[in-house]
Amino acid sequence: MAFFSKFGKFRIKQVGARFRSMTAASVFATAFVIAAPVSISLTPASALAQSGAMDQATIEKIENYLEDITTLKGDFVQISSDGGAAEGKLYMERPGKMRFEYNPPAQILLVSTGSDFIYYDKEINAPTYFNIDETPAGIILAKDVSLTREVKVIDFKRTAETMRVEMVRKSDPGAGSVTLVFQENPMQLRQWIVTDPAGVETTVTLFNTEEGMKLDPALFKFDRIWPNQRG
Repeated sequence: MAFFSKFGKFRIKQVGARFRSMTAASVFATAFVIAAPVSISLTPASALAQSGAMDQATIEKIENYLEDITTLKGDFVQISSDGGAAEGKLYMERPGKMRFEYNPPAQILLVSTGSDFIYYDKEINAPTYFNIDETPAGIILAKDVSLTREVKVIDFKRTAETMRVEMVRKSDPGAGSVTLVFQENPMQLRQWIVTDPAGVETTVTLFNTEEGMKLDPALFKFDRIWPNQRG
């Protein structure tokens, strides 16, 4: 299945909002960004960037860093190049589990239970189920993180402060790309950028993060709310 395009028909619906066009591909872009505080500015990609192939040591450094993440919670801000914006709270437990709660007026909840990835539109009480491995989140949520097994690195840039790694799914390279932006010292994933087939970029930043805490298992369960359950 397509890495991003199959999500395009789903939209974030916002009551009274100025836009209604952020695609579900953009929603999935939020998955698992461990970013520096918003007050820290990222070095522009063009600032003294050096492009080239990633060596094996760099690949292993990134894979090991991501695998060492156990639990995380924080606030996130999501911005799309087509004008969309959203924010909310994130909870993550590797491997396989996450929860994104969008703040009103957005009516979206994302939950990964460890197998299913659920996109839930609260406004119409409609859940949609995906295999976590078919979403961008699957790259980071995998028990064994790999930047070579299912994905291919198509661009790598290094500046004095950051590394940018752009990847596509080997099975469908034309369906869009994911770019991870890392700070090197200390090693930290600071941005997650999804580019869909139409060229729309969605950038997510996480702040007020905490790691290594115990999270409530109920966060990663999904119980559909039926109309007669509403108060």
